[in-house]
Amino acid sequence: MKTPVICIVGKNKSMKLTIMQELILKLKARGLKVGALKYHKHGDFEIDIEGKDTWKYAKAGADAVAITSSVKFAVIKKASGEPEIDDLIKKHFADCNIVLADGFTLSDKPRIIVLDGVEDIEIF
Repeated sequence: MKTPVICIVGKNKSMKLTIMQELILKLKARGLKVGALKYHKHGDFEIDIEGKDTWKYAKAGADAVAITSSVKFAVIKKASGEPEIDDLIKKHFADCNIVLADGFTLSDKPRIIVLDGVEDIEIF
């Protein structure tokens, strides 16, 4: 069965974060395993800490860097183009009951549109 995805879309500073957080809390309270996916439209980003080993591996040119422990696992991998949401869900969120995706405005997935005003509806 495919993992259901709902995209939360809207302008920057439009309460998307707050809505995502509240939805996650409510869904978790119902016993669901919830995934959260963020699309960063501004190109490169860092989630690593400067000076740490994984940061140094990435700066040395590694195409993929992973860190793991007994409680977490994270991968930073170079991308070769726009991500396909279905591929991301299949690879990284298959064990979730639902995924909430911040962004992915052009996706064909169901979405919740967060508006500052009615005039913004035409953007989405």
